Amino acid sequence: MFFLRNFSFVRRFSTDRPETISSALKRFYLKVHPDLFTQHPKEKDVNEKSLQLVSAYLSSLQRKEYAAAITVTFFTKLPRLEPAPAPLLLTSHRIRLDSKDLLISVNSILNGLNLPMIDVPKTSDPQIKRNEIHFKIVDIEKFYDFTKIPKISIETWLTSNIDVARTMAKRHRESLKDINEKVNGIKQRFHLDSIEYSDEWSVPQFYACLKTLLTYANKWQERLSSLRGKRLIFGDKTCLLQDGSLELGANDPPVYWDHVICFELLESDEYMKKILFYENHLSNYFQGIEIRRDPDSDHLSRAHTYLHHLIQLSQHLDLNRQHDAHQKFSWRNFHLFINPFSSEPSLTNSGIFQINSYDATMDILDFMTNHREKAQKLKKIYEKETKKENYLCQSVRDQFQLTEISSNRRIRKEDIIHCYQRLLDQRERFVEILTKCRLKIDQNYNLAQNGTISIPWNWSFAHEETF
Repeated sequence: MFFLRNFSFVRRFSTDRPETISSALKRFYLKVHPDLFTQHPKEKDVNEKSLQLVSAYLSSLQRKEYAAAITVTFFTKLPRLEPAPAPLLLTSHRIRLDSKDLLISVNSILNGLNLPMIDVPKTSDPQIKRNEIHFKIVDIEKFYDFTKIPKISIETWLTSNIDVARTMAKRHRESLKDINEKVNGIKQRFHLDSIEYSDEWSVPQFYACLKTLLTYANKWQERLSSLRGKRLIFGDKTCLLQDGSLELGANDPPVYWDHVICFELLESDEYMKKILFYENHLSNYFQGIEIRRDPDSDHLSRAHTYLHHLIQLSQHLDLNRQHDAHQKFSWRNFHLFINPFSSEPSLTNSGIFQINSYDATMDILDFMTNHREKAQKLKKIYEKETKKENYLCQSVRDQFQLTEISSNRRIRKEDIIHCYQRLLDQRERFVEILTKCRLKIDQNYNLAQNGTISIPWNWSFAHEETF
């Protein structure tokens, strides 16, 4: 992506109208912004990739580097001739960029989308080049970065996507009815607590996983019976999880499933016994600390990875039984999170100590003894914020008559609370739009396959640029 700011022509230039590259390209962004095409994934992908190509081309011109000619395509929306739910029509614009002049290239983009072009600066000084335009360029991101593109107004997003969201949610419910019988059949057959899959998936993706499982169910009958009371998750990896649940990678071939089910799953009880033993060992070392996961994280590690960290931590701590963390302090009412993916000893937002076996043992012990008060303080704040978040969440759900409401756990609770409060403050403005919808508070705008419509926690009424 390219992100331009603080554009202005050199002062000794004059123009026929006070148009700037910044405002012109902003209109361009708001015509082709990928967030406006969530319900049209192919067109969204085309616009996203075209923006990346244009980014590289214009940045090369600004740096006076060689830029090979490119041809890109952008999709835009045609004005709706009939009120919703009449289908929205799209049109494509093919643009070729081959000029070495920055201003001409920008005008080519604007002209290709039928947007007002920037007037060529007038000057009486022949030594001043007309493409000598002073502005700053923010480094181009290799990948699409939602945080560095102009923000879309929440009203623009909702009015453009809410009808599609309702249609997708209804279709999702109807599709689930057709496969609920199979889901319930598998749960009863293997006495599962639940069968789960990603909210981002379409029902056909979930159904394909179920069909594969049913195809091999007779072969795996005995092995899968060990999952009694546990979860079966269709996700990104195929493995036994730290809580004894089974995750099957949706894109993995059945031979991967076969290996985990026929070998790892057979050792599930042994894994769980060892995990419990070493968790109790750590709890005793820290005089009654409780081993638990961070409530803001829904990630579960592989069982063997988690067990490895428990064993290593236990061995390292046994060599340091003279430390104050073991000898002097009681850790009752404190919590410890063994996270194989943490980078260093730390405190989570909920006041839980977070460590792994790759952290230096003395660093762990010193950190924990030095941050006891902070952990207690964070815990109290978190508990208070959780109560407030739950209250406001229920209020938003009731007042907007939402079908479902959720939030991204990685977002700070104070930000979620602020978002809920702003929605309630603007109830009259949004109540008719959001009624009977599935809403999620997230980092960015999005429309999931199940019809859940996401808005960023820091949504805005105005179009603006962030850098």
